[in-house]
Amino acid sequence: MSGLAEAFAHFGAAGKNQRWSWSARSADGSTVVLTAWKDRLDYTGKPIVYDTFKRPNLNEWKGLPGNRERLDNLIYARDHCEGRFRVVIVVAEDVNASPRKIARCYPQDKLLMKITKMDEQTGEFRAESVDV
Repeated sequence: MSGLAEAFAHFGAAGKNQRWSWSARSADGSTVVLTAWKDRLDYTGKPIVYDTFKRPNLNEWKGLPGNRERLDNLIYARDHCEGRFRVVIVVAEDVNASPRKIARCYPQDKLLMKITKMDEQTGEFRAESVDV
């Protein structure tokens, strides 16, 4: 897999912009896909958790087009997909960099997540894995 557009396409979805989309939706609206930083997925228990709350760099990303599109897709997933979304794993070149750059990405067929908490003002959210 060479980029996010191809990873989104694996699930039949496309983002609004190949350069800045962090999420995507299928044309028929049945599937929402979000990126998740590999190092920020919490595999220490069941379910697997992804949580963007309380990140110290919130102000750096909350106004970006990728976050605004992701928030739209989160709201859509909540309202039309039972809160569920597919996941594209993104691996950071440097996990301590800000902003981060993607070293590689890939669709994760075995991970389906459901939104458990969302801030519609900032785009912060928490999601837990559910059975595929």
